[in-house]
Amino acid sequence: MCIGKILLISWTNVILPFEDIEEIKKSQHAFINPSITIILRVGAGGQGVPPLASTDGRAKYMFASFWNRNHAHKTLERAVKNFQAMEEAEKEEKEQAALRAHSSSNKGSHIASELMASTQDDTTLQDIDRTFQPFIKDDVVVPIITKEVFPCTAEQFFNKLLNDDSMFTHQYRAERKDTDIKLEQWHIADEYSGLLREISFRSLCNNPMCPPDTAMTEWQHSVFTANKSVLVFETVQQAHDVPFGSYFEVHSRWVLETTSESSCTIDIKVGAHFKKWCLMQSKIKTGLLSEYKKDIELMLKVARDYLESSKQVGSIDRNNDETQKNNNSK
Repeated sequence: MCIGKILLISWTNVILPFEDIEEIKKSQHAFINPSITIILRVGAGGQGVPPLASTDGRAKYMFASFWNRNHAHKTLERAVKNFQAMEEAEKEEKEQAALRAHSSSNKGSHIASELMASTQDDTTLQDIDRTFQPFIKDDVVVPIITKEVFPCTAEQFFNKLLNDDSMFTHQYRAERKDTDIKLEQWHIADEYSGLLREISFRSLCNNPMCPPDTAMTEWQHSVFTANKSVLVFETVQQAHDVPFGSYFEVHSRWVLETTSESSCTIDIKVGAHFKKWCLMQSKIKTGLLSEYKKDIELMLKVARDYLESSKQVGSIDRNNDETQKNNNSK
């Protein structure tokens, strides 16, 4: 916090760190002039002018000659409370990031299909949200795809596209021209329901303010509900080399609900979760939604093509098996 002050007919700036402010109180200067006294914690000090004399070891700074002392006092208190709230939010975000990193380090030896098979059949979305640690921030995501029909069931979507032995993620990332792809295996984490895995890659940047490409880390979370008729697939994405990249994460939630033996509907929400305030916040949110919608459309197109090619390969394999059986029977 920087406060301007006229001292001996010259303008002086007094800098007081928000994190060191312990108390802001109304006071009187020379018994008649309403003033504000800002008290810092023991051992702290501001810059610009020396503090007032103090008997308790805390630095004190008095400011007077306000046009409206009460309004200034409320503004200063509000600014300190906002800073403290931001500090708490940043601390919580660091804990969440550490939790995801810890969960990603606890890898099991089971394959994903076996782990998913252990999901309780009577689990509901409400049970997940109520019982386990939330993986994404629900209040920041907004719908970008609603009730889109997809040509497979929710369980097939996971087994064909997201399973450890699937090449879909590599094909999708290659279509985006991403490089240096590292894909970990799914594993169980105690903090979240379902399965987790971590993906890292380098992604091209199209914004002139950004470098040619950036390192990316994506944490993925999958869980089945209601006898595997519903799949919840969530992601948290962090850019490492773009301006303000450490200030925000991209959160998304996919909900796939089986509607027949060969189809499901997909609802997708996405949003930017800011870990600290940023001047470009509004512009980043707007640009992110536009870019992510294009990525989703590409991802669904690649997914449809991948499923279709898998069916053709399966059909050829079945024909070869039948031919082999007929030859053996002759």
